[in-house]
Amino acid sequence: MAISVFVTKWAISVSVSIDIIWRFCQNICMSEIVPQPDKQDLILNAAFAAFSTYGYRRTSMDDIAKGAGISRSALYLHWRNKEDVFRSLAARYFEEVLRDMARALADASQGAEAALMAAFVAKDGKFMEAVLTTPHGSELLDAGFAISGDVVAMAEGRLVAVLADWLARRGLPDGIGKPAEVAETILTALVGLKKTAKTLDSYRLGEARLARLFARAIGEMPR
Repeated sequence: MAISVFVTKWAISVSVSIDIIWRFCQNICMSEIVPQPDKQDLILNAAFAAFSTYGYRRTSMDDIAKGAGISRSALYLHWRNKEDVFRSLAARYFEEVLRDMARALADASQGAEAALMAAFVAKDGKFMEAVLTTPHGSELLDAGFAISGDVVAMAEGRLVAVLADWLARRGLPDGIGKPAEVAETILTALVGLKKTAKTLDSYRLGEARLARLFARAIGEMPR
């Protein structure tokens, strides 16, 4: 009888121990496989720094891992290659841009020119500063379109919608087009500016000029 009770207690103890170990391992594995928001941002920030410093072609997964303070094997648990990392970086960039651009246009206290300039700066995020102030800027711009073309196209459509909504709420003069058409024209002009600007200062001056021109076009009179 005593032996039977001992065996039963031992079996229960082993079962509980195995369950605890299994839960512990499962939690560890899940934390490695699924990057938490803070950890993902840390890795993507390191990737942005690496791409800005070395350019897309020269940046390696090892560079990104070192910058994030993790092992290369841990990085590969989250992303397959640097192209995958770059696409995630582009997706995060556009989510931030959409949020900041909508916020800039929501300020009803500013005129059209100020609102457009704020929206342009919000649309740039940190990317245009890197493009125009680092040796590998043009390479990053080219990589953005080549590697993340579908991400860019989808985001541009959403940006047009945000700007078109603002234009519709303001109202447009007759004869210049529908809000979506005018929004697309404005954003297309910004793309052209990106390709021709040589310095960040000249780019900002170009943005200010575009903001003034389009503000006049949509009906804001000069003060």
